[in-house]
Amino acid sequence: MNKTQADRLILQYQTRIFGFAMSKLHSYIEAEELAADIISEVYCSFLAAEKINHPSSYVYRIACNVYAKRIQRLTCINIVDISDAVLPYHDDTQEHLEQNETVQQLRSAIGFLSDRQRTIVYLHYYKKMAVAEIAKVLGISPGTVKWHLSDTRSTLKEELIMTSQTIELNVNPIRFTSMGHDGSAGTTGDTKDMFDTRLKQNIAWSCYFKPHSIEEIARTLGVPSVYIADNVQKLEMYGYLDRLDHSKNPKFRTNMVLLDARIPNQTQPLYLEAAKKLCDQLYPSIFDTFDQSEDNWGFSCDMNDKNFMKYTLVMLCTRYLFYHGDAGKKAEMWREFYRRYAVKRPDGGNFIAHATVNDDCHLSSEHKENSYAFCGYMQRDDTDLGILNEQYNCRFADRTMDWRDNRPEDWSMLYRYIADQNDKSVLKPEEYKRLCDKGYLADDKVQIMTYICSEIPTWDHIEQLLHDKCTVPQSILDYSLYFDSTMFALQKDQYPKHIQPIIRQYCTDALGNGEIIPYVIEEMLYRGMLQPLTAAQKKTVFSILIYQK
Repeated sequence: MNKTQADRLILQYQTRIFGFAMSKLHSYIEAEELAADIISEVYCSFLAAEKINHPSSYVYRIACNVYAKRIQRLTCINIVDISDAVLPYHDDTQEHLEQNETVQQLRSAIGFLSDRQRTIVYLHYYKKMAVAEIAKVLGISPGTVKWHLSDTRSTLKEELIMTSQTIELNVNPIRFTSMGHDGSAGTTGDTKDMFDTRLKQNIAWSCYFKPHSIEEIARTLGVPSVYIADNVQKLEMYGYLDRLDHSKNPKFRTNMVLLDARIPNQTQPLYLEAAKKLCDQLYPSIFDTFDQSEDNWGFSCDMNDKNFMKYTLVMLCTRYLFYHGDAGKKAEMWREFYRRYAVKRPDGGNFIAHATVNDDCHLSSEHKENSYAFCGYMQRDDTDLGILNEQYNCRFADRTMDWRDNRPEDWSMLYRYIADQNDKSVLKPEEYKRLCDKGYLADDKVQIMTYICSEIPTWDHIEQLLHDKCTVPQSILDYSLYFDSTMFALQKDQYPKHIQPIIRQYCTDALGNGEIIPYVIEEMLYRGMLQPLTAAQKKTVFSILIYQK
């Protein structure tokens, strides 16, 4: 890497490096020294490396290594995980240690101590160092060392007393069965990319309803705190955990929307009821008007298949028809909501994180595939080309239930193909193959539903079109208010208080949140309002490309 690139990266990461140092040392002067050491090491590494694919992870690893070397240098020892070592512990409880089970319990309990207390235990009981010697090595007073030794003895005795109590996450850890985001993902991805281990997932769940310190999380999970601390630090850095205080042993609280799938779904009957009402009172008139339209309201697709277009029309109607009051005020309300609750991540992401919680017992004996699962409205745009597109996934679409496969460049390539009058020579062979594999092109014909604007397109054009063409009966608008309040009442107690405002907002104009679409399509197929799609149509359904003529 050349010097210019290295200088640019150092400037980009120096603030984060100092934040890392402060989180470890909590002393401004010491943090400055540590940060300087890290920056020096990182800069030299940048100059020596040819290419760095993930700078954030690269810098974080170096920072951890420099910090570990500093601690080792200051203490003249390696601070290691001693949870598997035998503690030569001599006091009134010595007779209990003759039992192997108690020894194992004590070994485990040592691993849950703080870094400072583990170090003092190690120096005193393993290295046979006196209190005064430990104080000199660690740069603290002898009284502080004595206090830690006394507190550690009390803590370890408590652990021995509590061993008969079973901690749920220790014996039956949870797992995230689905993860996503509401907003814009960053360069390193979203929730799924961060929570790539069950340890991180269980850390988040352990302090979701009640804030916990690192030591409390460690005891809850039955994992030594040395393994918890680094994971907590990264989750805090990316905004999944909030530090609630700046004490030496701070509490952390999870800042995510976590849905416990082990609790029976109380909202499903309400969605089934709502789907029937919409199919009774709203969509018959919309479909009749659409069927009578010779130009399909400006929408088009290969062969002008109205049945195929109605699937995507349901997506658009759900997206834009169900709201109350002034559209401008509604838009500002949602902007304010995201300003308040979406988290700005270090990699440029800005989103509310989501995940569904389950465990091995439920997955193995009770878990069934959720036939109403969905991946909500995915909007992409290319301002240079002046195009917009939207896509939605559920079981009626033959696509992976993941936003990552909906690439912005796919739509740009498809538009270039259309703009050049279906001339595939404008595409590279691999681009053409990609569009064919996706099903967006078949026999050189565009299979996506499209809409052509007479001016630079905006989403307001589609919203205004639907409100011009569709009339929402007052009975449905009244029912929508009932649906919102009932939906929130059914869900709010499943979430901690700091997450309930997010759920309250999600339950505003909730008929339009996308979750109802699989229920509506299912009901329409049952009634014969829609006909099943072909295999080819399932690849491109619930998709629309909007561009200027």
